[in-house]
Amino acid sequence: MKKIKKMIEIVIGMVVLLALLGGCAHTSQSEEQSNIDFESMDTDTQVVESQDETNVDSREEQNTAVFIDEKLDENLFISAELKMPENNLYEYATQLKRFDYDKVQEAIGQNAEGTLVVDDGSNEFTGGTLTYQRNDIANHLDTYCSYAGEMGLADDRDLSFMSQADAVARIQNMIGMFGVGGELEALDVVAMDSVDFENVKKAIMEDSDYQFLSAKGYGSDTFEQDMEVYRIIFRMNVNGIPVYRNEPNLRQTSERFLAYPATVTVLLSNNGIEMISMMGMFEPYEEHQKEAAIIDEDGIKEAIMKKFGDMILTSEYKAKNIWMEYFPLLREDSFTEMDLIPVWCVDLEVDGQSVEDSRYSIRFNAITGEEIS
Repeated sequence: MKKIKKMIEIVIGMVVLLALLGGCAHTSQSEEQSNIDFESMDTDTQVVESQDETNVDSREEQNTAVFIDEKLDENLFISAELKMPENNLYEYATQLKRFDYDKVQEAIGQNAEGTLVVDDGSNEFTGGTLTYQRNDIANHLDTYCSYAGEMGLADDRDLSFMSQADAVARIQNMIGMFGVGGELEALDVVAMDSVDFENVKKAIMEDSDYQFLSAKGYGSDTFEQDMEVYRIIFRMNVNGIPVYRNEPNLRQTSERFLAYPATVTVLLSNNGIEMISMMGMFEPYEEHQKEAAIIDEDGIKEAIMKKFGDMILTSEYKAKNIWMEYFPLLREDSFTEMDLIPVWCVDLEVDGQSVEDSRYSIRFNAITGEEIS
């Protein structure tokens, strides 16, 4: 329940982020350092609520598995499956996406209805962002869908106006017209109609943890009788491998800003696009730029040993999950230019606590073994 409350309390929208960063976008209107919390940059309910499920999904892309079960050092263990990538991987040089406002507006359609804000390159601090809302209720719909998905209040079904598969394909086609890099994959779909929205609104209003939403007008929301909405969370892939999306959170071990997470959430209704929230999008990249030699089991163990080698561990650390993702590492002298590099992600249990409770994850450069975060 605390997780849901935290999720719903995320109220600093991406539009607010753009305003704080200067408002220059093109618009129609020690070891325990803190994690970077990108949740506060999103709409009322952003993609973080699917963390547990999508972390598992992001580890299903690789093949050639081996199980490692060893003691590496005093109080340092590894007990995890390692899946090496089946195909050759590459590093890619690219930059944060500069959206063409008119092209995006044309792709969305709907006679310019709604509010569109894009990163058009005029502000180097806006992180490849794009937000669109048809009207003021868009964030509310996102909240209802998120709550319903988390609390099991929405059935996994096709809606009458369009199947889930067709809805996903429509959004993929639309975003393809935006000209972003990577391959878009649907992670989670919530389907709701007007009855579902009324039931979820009632549940939220009766939940003492969410009384603060009444002040935001949720209690007075009404829904057209024939209203149907899909809420679709996507991830971006490169070579079939997921791009970093801040799940788990980035441990900031560097003095410089490292990366924007690549996140995409879209609400599609029988009336058209209700909401789009995109962050960390990058320009298309040239294929096969620089082949990457990926470190294997021995390299990963060496990287973990190097991380903890100079420490006297009084707690037990055990590597439990290992998976690969592409990390959009910003160059040291730029806020827009980046290198997409493969990294090994490692979840650790601390003193027998679960991975979820320990919340201790490390990312290593999968080519050099160097710790990134």
